[in-house]
Amino acid sequence: MELKQRIMQTMLELVKVPGISGTESENLAAKKIYDILSEFEYFKANGDYLKLIEIKDDPYKRCFVSALYKSKNPTNRTIILTGHFDVVGVEEFGHLKHLAFDPIELTKRINELKLNDEAKRDLESKDYIFGRGTADMKFGIALYIELLRDICYEDNLSGNVLFLAVPSEESNSEGMLGAVPYLAELQDKGFEFIGLFLSECSMPKHDDKIKYIYLGTVGKIMPLFFFAGKETHVHEPFTGINANLLSSELNRLFELNSDFCDRTEKDIVPPPTCLKQMDLKKLYSVQTPLYAASYYNLMTLNLDVDKLIIKLKELCVQALINSIEIVNKRRVEFESLSHEKVNKKDLKYLVLTYEEILCEVKKIYGEGFIDELKLKVKNWENEKMDNQNIAVNIVKETYEKYPNKVLTIVIAFSPPYYPDKSADLKDVRVLKLHSIIDEVIEIAKTKYLHTIEKQNYFTGICDLSYTGIKDEGKINKISSNLLGLGLNYNLPIESLKKLNIPVANIGGLGKDFHKYTERLNISYSFNVVPKLYKHIINRIFDYKYEGGR
Repeated sequence: MELKQRIMQTMLELVKVPGISGTESENLAAKKIYDILSEFEYFKANGDYLKLIEIKDDPYKRCFVSALYKSKNPTNRTIILTGHFDVVGVEEFGHLKHLAFDPIELTKRINELKLNDEAKRDLESKDYIFGRGTADMKFGIALYIELLRDICYEDNLSGNVLFLAVPSEESNSEGMLGAVPYLAELQDKGFEFIGLFLSECSMPKHDDKIKYIYLGTVGKIMPLFFFAGKETHVHEPFTGINANLLSSELNRLFELNSDFCDRTEKDIVPPPTCLKQMDLKKLYSVQTPLYAASYYNLMTLNLDVDKLIIKLKELCVQALINSIEIVNKRRVEFESLSHEKVNKKDLKYLVLTYEEILCEVKKIYGEGFIDELKLKVKNWENEKMDNQNIAVNIVKETYEKYPNKVLTIVIAFSPPYYPDKSADLKDVRVLKLHSIIDEVIEIAKTKYLHTIEKQNYFTGICDLSYTGIKDEGKINKISSNLLGLGLNYNLPIESLKKLNIPVANIGGLGKDFHKYTERLNISYSFNVVPKLYKHIINRIFDYKYEGGR
C-alpha cells in the first residue's frame, strides 16, 4: 500500500477513537496509537523503545506515547516528531453528532448542516474530508506514524527519531508539560536534540493556494483580575461600590485594546479578549457583590513581562478612578431627582500584583498559610474544579488574609501559560534547519506546483511553546504571579531551562478547527507533505554540527 493510502487509513482509525480533551477517554486514543506502533516489527524486536508513559500526578492518569527509532550507526543526534491526539467536543454537529468521528460518512452528509460558501466549494471539490480531528490533528499523528513505519522498516537512517504523541493540548497542554521532564532526562542521558517538528495543519489566510511552514509559535498569557469592592445594602447603593462595576469598567478598557497587541517588525497578534467575567457571590441576598473576577486571553510574540505588569497596573488604576467617578456622578443625579442628600463615602483604592499581596500575607501568617492553601487546592481538585476557577479561589483566599481592606484590584496570571518561541538565528542548528526548509519550499514549487511561505509564528497556540526557555528572568517574574504553580498547575521550569530545541511546524492544510466544518485538504496533505518530510528527515542528518557526534 502506498504511503498516502496508509496515512489515510491510519488517520481514519485514529479519528474513530476520539479522546475528548480533559477526559479519561484520552487514554483510549493513547492506547490506540500504542497498539498500532506495537505491531511494527522494529518495536517487537526493541520493546524498550516503545513506551506508554503516565503523566505524573495527572487526575485522569493520562499517558503520552514515546516511540524511539535508534540508528544502526551509533549517534546521539535525534529529531523529535510530535503532536497531540486529543480533540474538542462535538456538540455543534447537531443531528450529525453521531458521525463526527466518521469522516467518510460525515463528508457525504455534511451538507445537511448550514455551510458557508467556502465550505460548500471545498465539499464540491471532493478534495476535502470533513470530521472532528481530521485537521486538528489526527492527520498529523497518522503522518508521523506512517513515516516512522517506513523509517523502522528501511532501518538505514543516520540519526535517531523520537515520536512523541501527547494528550490534552486542547485544554492545558498537560501532555506536553508532562513530557518535558522526560525529554530533559533523555538529554541528560546524552541525546542531542537537533530539531523538533510539529504537524499541526497550515491555516490559510486569504488564499488557500498558499501554504505555510511556521518557524516558531505565539505565546499565551492569561491576566487574571480579582476585584474587591465595597459592599452595601441595595437600599443604600451609593455608600459602596459593586465589584461588578469594577470588573465591567476594566473590561471596557481592556477588551480588544490594541495597545496590548504584542508585535515585532513583521508580526502582530490579536488584541486581548475576556474569557470569563463573574462575581463571586454564591447565594442570593440584597447585599451588593463584594468580590468579582475576570481573566483574559493575551497572545504574545516577545513578551516583556515587566512592561506588561506596569501597563496592567495603569489600566487598573484608571478603571478604579472611572468607577468612583461613575458612582459620584450618578449619586449627584439621584440627589437632584430625590431632593435628598445621600451619604457619601471617601473611597481609597489599591492595585497590587499577587506576588505583592502574598508577600504581605506571609509576613503575618508565615508558611502555615501556604500549607492551608495546599489543602484547599486539593479539595477543589477533588471537586473537579478547573484550573482557572482554582486560580480565582487562590487569590480570594489570599486577599481575605490581607489586612488593608480598601477598593482593590489584584493582578495575577491564570494557567495555562504558553511561552512565545522564536527562531534563534545565532544557533547553527536553526540555520541548517531553515536552509532545509528553503529546499523543500523550492521542491514544493517546482516539482509539485504548490506555494509554501515561511511564517515566523504559528498563531494557533501550540505545544512548541514547551521546547525550551531562554529568558530565566522572564519566567521567574511570571511564575511568581502564576496562580496554582506548584499546587495544581505543573510548569516544569527547571526541565524547560535545560531544553533549547530548534522547531518547525509543518503539516497538511486544514480549515475551521473546532467547528463542525473542520476539514482537511486531501491532495496537498496526503500527496505532498509526506514527500517533503522524507526530504527533511534525510537531509537533517547529513550535516555535521560543530561539537556534534
